[in-house]
Amino acid sequence: MEYGIVQKGDQSYIECTPTAGNLIASEQEALDLVAACGEYGTHRLLIQAENLPPEFYQLKTGLAGAILLKFSNYYLKVAALLTPELVNQGRFREMALEANRSSREFKIFYDRPQAEEWLLKD
Repeated sequence: MEYGIVQKGDQSYIECTPTAGNLIASEQEALDLVAACGEYGTHRLLIQAENLPPEFYQLKTGLAGAILLKFSNYYLKVAALLTPELVNQGRFREMALEANRSSREFKIFYDRPQAEEWLLKD
């Protein structure tokens, strides 16, 4: 998994590199990002549409639940930069609406500045 550390003032977060093939496609890859956050002393993570395989958006596969559970178990605050087309796929839309309404650990954004503002707010 390719990622970089982004420093904003006295806060930082890990950002997954948005390149083809740089996917969070398993629980192990999610745990690798948890470890990276620990290594850099942050609990914040920014992922992008390019980091998520098509199976993530198909809730019946269980991939989204498994990955998000790993992030939640390790108290990561995760912002996802996605597109409306991806978010509005089937049942994923319902999960996205619920996450944005009630979750303090995972939110979906279409706009990078808003994602970063939420991510860095404690």
